Amino acid sequence: MPRRVLLWALLVAPLAIQLYRYVTESIYYGEILHWTGVHATNLLLLTLAITPLFRIFPRQKVFVWLRRYRRDLGLVTFSYSAVHAVVYLVRLADGPRILEEAIEPGMLTGWLAMAVFLVLALTSNDLSVRALGRTWGRLHKSVYVAAILTMAHWVLTAFDPTVGYVYLGILVVLLLPRLVPRRKAA
Repeated sequence: MPRRVLLWALLVAPLAIQLYRYVTESIYYGEILHWTGVHATNLLLLTLAITPLFRIFPRQKVFVWLRRYRRDLGLVTFSYSAVHAVVYLVRLADGPRILEEAIEPGMLTGWLAMAVFLVLALTSNDLSVRALGRTWGRLHKSVYVAAILTMAHWVLTAFDPTVGYVYLGILVVLLLPRLVPRRKAA
C-alpha cells in the first residue's frame, strides 16, 4: 500500500469511527462537534509546526517525512473542519437561523476560517501548484490567517475558553519565528 494511502487511512479512520458513533447515536451532537473541532485544530497546529521543526532539526527523518506529506496533513485537517461545519449545518437545518448566527463574531470567525481553508484545499494539488507558480506559496500563507480565525472561533464560541487560549498560545509560539526575518546563506 502506498505511503500516502496509508497516511490518509490512519488519519481519517478516527473521523470515520466518530461519525459512525454519532450516526448510531453513541455520542451526542455536542460531543461530535467538540471532537471534530479539537482534532481539526490539533492537525492544524501539527501542520504549522512542521516547517519550524524541520528548520531546527533538518536531518531528523520524522521531520523530513512530515515535510514531504505536509499538504496531505493540511487536506486531512480540512476534512475534519468540513465535517465539523457539516455536522453543525445538518443539526441546525434552519437557513434563517444559520444566517443569523453566522454574523455573530464567534461564528463569523469560524466561517471566514472555513472559507480560507476551502480555497487552500481546492488549490492543494499539483495542477494548482504548477498553474499558480509563485502565487501558490503566497496564497497558502493565508493558512496563518485561517489559523488565527480558528482560534478566535474557539475562544468566542466555547463555554469555557481556557483551552482555546492555550491553543492560541501554542499558535503564537509557532507563528513568532515567521515574524523574524531569515538570514540568507553566505
